[in-house]
Amino acid sequence: MTGATDPPERAPGGETSGPTGTLLHYRRTRLRTPGNGSTRASKRTVDDDGADVPEDTRDHWLDEVTSDEEHRRRGAMVRVMDTFAVPYLWFRRIFSFLATTPGKLVAISVILSTAIFAAGWSMSQSSSDRQQELDVLLTTTEPMSYAAHNLYTSLSLADTIATTGFVQAGVESAGTRARYNAAIDRAMMSATESSAGIAFNDRETLQLIADIERQIPIYTGLVETARTNNRMGNPVGVAYMAEASSLMREQILPDAATLFAATSSNVRDQQHQLTRPQWVPLSGLFAAVFFLLVAQWLLWRMTRRRLNRGFLAATALMAIAIVWVSASNFSTWQAGTRGFEEASMPWDSLTASRIQAQQARTSETLALVRRQSVSDTSVSFGSTADAINLALDDFEQAEGHNPLASGANRAQIIEARTALNDWEGAHDRFVVAMNTGNYAEAVRLATTTTLVPGAPPTAAASYDRLDGALSRLIADARSSMRAFINDGLAATQLVSTAVLLLSILAVLAVWIGVRPRLQEYL
Repeated sequence: MTGATDPPERAPGGETSGPTGTLLHYRRTRLRTPGNGSTRASKRTVDDDGADVPEDTRDHWLDEVTSDEEHRRRGAMVRVMDTFAVPYLWFRRIFSFLATTPGKLVAISVILSTAIFAAGWSMSQSSSDRQQELDVLLTTTEPMSYAAHNLYTSLSLADTIATTGFVQAGVESAGTRARYNAAIDRAMMSATESSAGIAFNDRETLQLIADIERQIPIYTGLVETARTNNRMGNPVGVAYMAEASSLMREQILPDAATLFAATSSNVRDQQHQLTRPQWVPLSGLFAAVFFLLVAQWLLWRMTRRRLNRGFLAATALMAIAIVWVSASNFSTWQAGTRGFEEASMPWDSLTASRIQAQQARTSETLALVRRQSVSDTSVSFGSTADAINLALDDFEQAEGHNPLASGANRAQIIEARTALNDWEGAHDRFVVAMNTGNYAEAVRLATTTTLVPGAPPTAAASYDRLDGALSRLIADARSSMRAFINDGLAATQLVSTAVLLLSILAVLAVWIGVRPRLQEYL
């Protein structure tokens, strides 16, 4: 047919061939000569050695191996970054929040809450500790000092009774014997009570008590030996009695005086320390009020509102806490410093004067036992009388400042002064009787306690009246001291709980006051 194309020639393999340059011809040529294509590809692969590839595009870094040290260093850096990445992120978020007005309000509230609670907690703990220490002073330290006082006075009284009973004609009376035994028993019990409140590491004080307890049986043994020889009519009994009195006055009583002075000083020091104002906790409360005022000013600058009810309430609560603590501190100082000093001064002077009176009485009796001159004892007796008058003056002065002073104490002072004057007169007559050799009159003046109507009082009767009056005044002075300690303890009641409660309420008031301002932004 004219215009028809001839069919393409079929290749030996059954494929048709096309004109040269067509796509079909290209495929045929490629399929028929696979070796040539592979050769050219291999040739291109061999010829392409990478020389014409830029250095920064090569992938030879895949074959590089890093060192172990560099690997560890990179691992440590990764761990550090992983550890601090989250905290750093939180820090940035918090800092960003604090830079805003709500953040500033929250920061101010947190700082105020911390300051108020810290100040309240500090004052609460300080008041609680002071209350406990005052209770220890009242229940342990002061009774220990009183036990040392009883030890001191009981030993001196026992020596006085022993020498007086030795002078009496014949066998000493049952009353004198009972008084002597009671004084020794009271001294031994007081020594035990004194050691009960002493710390184990206070070796010096414990050694004093041990020496006293060891020497008391020696003293009582000498006294019993003197009494036995006196009943048998042996003159050596006087030597034993003098030796016993010398042991008491030169060794036992000085140790007891040292113990009494140490315990009294301990009571005085603790009382002075516990009645000082609590300046540090009080400064914390004042600082909290200052922070509240500054926060109120900052809040006004940020919100243009002059007053915040919550902050005002917190300031008022902290002001109440300051007034309460200040009143408690003033009451404690008033009762514990001025009142205690006024009460402790006659306590010490009366105790010392009573001991001097007992020793003067013992010297008076020993002069009779030894049949020696008493002219040397007149000087010591005069100083004893002066000490007693001075102690009574101190007590009168303390009574003048004491609003609770009673008429009974004034009567005791009058009784003590009257007995002292009678004793001075009897002592002068005793000295005259000894100097003139009137031994019977001297014995009567030194031992007779019965008052004869119309006759001047004896030395023994006057001394007994004086010792009784001094003993009652000392007991009253001790009661006054304990009353002042109790007043200081009462002033600290409820302070700890009240201050802590007021601080918590102030913290709540701060957050209640700042809440409306925060709601304006959130």
